[in-house]
Amino acid sequence: MLPSHVLASAVGRRLDRADVQWHVSPGQDDSLMRFWLTFGDISYGFHVGAEDEILDVIVEDRGTDADMGVYGRLEVRRAAGPDPAAAAVGQRLIAVHDLFAGYLGKPIGARLSFETVDLSVADWEDELHWAVGALPPAVGVRQR
Repeated sequence: MLPSHVLASAVGRRLDRADVQWHVSPGQDDSLMRFWLTFGDISYGFHVGAEDEILDVIVEDRGTDADMGVYGRLEVRRAAGPDPAAAAVGQRLIAVHDLFAGYLGKPIGARLSFETVDLSVADWEDELHWAVGALPPAVGVRQR
C-alpha cells in the first residue's frame, strides 16, 4: 500500500512525537534502522521493505531496545537535534506525496509536508534514508 494511503488518516493531525531505532555497534557510526511518527494515539512505523526497494509504512507500536550480542544492539531514542523527524514534532501534517524510483515507478518513499518543514524518507538500496526537505540526489527518487 502506498505511504499516502497508510498516512491518510494522519493528515490534518499534529505530530506529537518521533522515535528512532538505531543499530549501535562499537567502533562504528550508529545506523538508522526505522522510525515512528506518533499522531495522538496512533504510531506509524517507517521500515525498509521486505522485498526490493519498497518503503513499508505501517500502523504499529513503537519498538524497544534489543541486545543482539556480538552484532551490537538496537536502541530506540526520541528524535532530537539533527534527526530530520525532530523538526516536525508539534506541527500538523498537511500532505503526503509518494516518491517513486527513477523510471521504474516502484513506490520507494514519501515526502511528508508539515506546516513549516518537509520530511522525506525512502528505502534506497535496502537502507532507510531521511532528510529535511529533499533527499540527496544519490537517492534516486521522483515525485509523481
